[in-house]
Amino acid sequence: MNEALEKRLQELVDRQDIERVVRLYCRAIDRLDLELLKSVYHPDGTDDHGSFSGNAHEFADTIIPSLREAIIDGMHTITQSVVDVQGAYATAESYYLAYQRCPGGREKVAAFFGERYAQSVRADIDKDHDYFCGGRYIDLFEKRGGQWKILRRKITNEWNMVQPCGRITDQGFIAAYNLPGRRDREDYVYRNRPPAGS
Repeated sequence: MNEALEKRLQELVDRQDIERVVRLYCRAIDRLDLELLKSVYHPDGTDDHGSFSGNAHEFADTIIPSLREAIIDGMHTITQSVVDVQGAYATAESYYLAYQRCPGGREKVAAFFGERYAQSVRADIDKDHDYFCGGRYIDLFEKRGGQWKILRRKITNEWNMVQPCGRITDQGFIAAYNLPGRRDREDYVYRNRPPAGS
């Protein structure tokens, strides 16, 4: 294999490894998996998440309990990533879409969405509320010991929308498809493994 092709193949493998880390971040957030969340960052990594800016492992220790308290369930997804590998470093810009269902009640709604929104939905204040948002993860990755991890992350939140929850879970044909995941390591993804010895 010539040197140029070998370099190109290594860049493709590096990009794939980096994109996997970005996706594992989403799993960690949605499953409230503290150990997994810390594993995507270097120990000296940083995260600037708006409400938190500092050491990424401290961010993990802060965000997981906050999400457990403020969010009933949700999903993050990556729509596209642009990754540029430069030796042992790489930059990545990953677009995300997120949905989170937040509990109702005057105090919780006002704390999460603000007083103006709470006033505007007085009739539906006790319902759960759907929060949709989109933005980007702007990351600097570093490869250490053969592993890519986030060294520096900056999140942007480009748009959001909130409304009283319109979810139907217990009626009609759709009720049979109401199969939410769990927000812990009892979720099926952690048990979805090949048979032993295969």
